[in-house]
Amino acid sequence: MDAIANDDVERLRTLPIDLGFNHENWRFIQEVCVRLSEHRDPWVRSNSLLGLSYAARFRGRVEKNIVKPVLLRALKDSDARVAAVAQDVIDDINRLMKWRIGGAKKRKAAEARYDNRRQG
Repeated sequence: MDAIANDDVERLRTLPIDLGFNHENWRFIQEVCVRLSEHRDPWVRSNSLLGLSYAARFRGRVEKNIVKPVLLRALKDSDARVAAVAQDVIDDINRLMKWRIGGAKKRKAAEARYDNRRQG
């Protein structure tokens, strides 16, 4: 928590991953990662998303109503790496938690491709 309070970017870049692998409390991991998902540094933001994935993988829990908006917002991040990590994390969490985050977007894209083929 000192790293967050002091905005120690170097430490914050690895903190979500360390927590995801080593901390026993999934809710604490989730809380820290959600908080860091808004950080100014893109590496901190992308690694906070990975921390959420690790909480789902190694602790078996994250809260959909909290995690889903964070991940969907990250898909639109101005940093391409953050957006790419967000998609990977969504794919992981969907598989691990049996969720369908982002399913509507994929379905709309598939429907648009189908309509384009029919018209073209």
